[in-house]
Amino acid sequence: MKHFITTESAVLGFCVGDQHIDCLCANKLQKFEKASGQLLFEKLVFDKDGLARILTADNGQIFVSDFCTLYAFDQHTYEQLGKWQLGEDLTSDICGMTMDDKTVYCSIRNGKIITIDRTSFQKTEHIISDSSMWSLKSYHNHLLCGTVSGQLLLLNKAALSIEKSLVLSRQNIRSLFIDNNDPQGSILYASAQDKKLFQIALSQFEILNVQKNAHAKMFDCAGTYHDILVTVSHPCGEIAFWDKHSFQKIKVLPVPLKLSGNTYLEGNQMYLTSRNINGIGLIDLKK
Repeated sequence: MKHFITTESAVLGFCVGDQHIDCLCANKLQKFEKASGQLLFEKLVFDKDGLARILTADNGQIFVSDFCTLYAFDQHTYEQLGKWQLGEDLTSDICGMTMDDKTVYCSIRNGKIITIDRTSFQKTEHIISDSSMWSLKSYHNHLLCGTVSGQLLLLNKAALSIEKSLVLSRQNIRSLFIDNNDPQGSILYASAQDKKLFQIALSQFEILNVQKNAHAKMFDCAGTYHDILVTVSHPCGEIAFWDKHSFQKIKVLPVPLKLSGNTYLEGNQMYLTSRNINGIGLIDLKK
């Protein structure tokens, strides 16, 4: 693994664009040149450091959750555009977040989703489930939500109501990745707290394959590379590669990771962050 970007502390969240990489590091937003990894611009956006913040960015806007509060920033200047108090305490903090062109979706502990319109910044609340949702993904006109109780929910975005549900596990569904490039149609990969890895056909909303004990500890579905699914276990310090068709493990790559972090695949490049890495690591998947 190449240490591509160096920062003063661990990167809590990042977004890879065409020319730049935006990072949330300690209490700063930092912009790096994608080609060289050089720091171009940074701005202090929080008074204190925080380890539980979530970042998502797209189309000129960055949204960051900080416990019960959601912030919006201009992606170019890092100017704060808005701030919303979505909860009050540990019973109503922000668990997950995703966005599309029009809306930001925040899952709130104990089964609520709060939406923010990206133009008007109007806030709307919806009661969805009796279980918290830690993983959210936008899928065309739907949301996919993994719940702490082990369900996968398909929500209609317009009504924010449950259209379909699928029981995957008795434990938290904590990581989702949608592969829209499979010849068989859109495929969802999901990881559960009990270390199971799922392959799900979204057109039928049914399980195609399951692998038990995909890693010895918790892991994330990082993305796909050609006919390979990539999963990352930060607690195990390893990356696993799976054949998408046979759903068998091809190989395991040991990597010095720890506790938790984020990953992003683009072409043959894999960007990695971890609690024990001050910056972003880069792995060439062709090698």
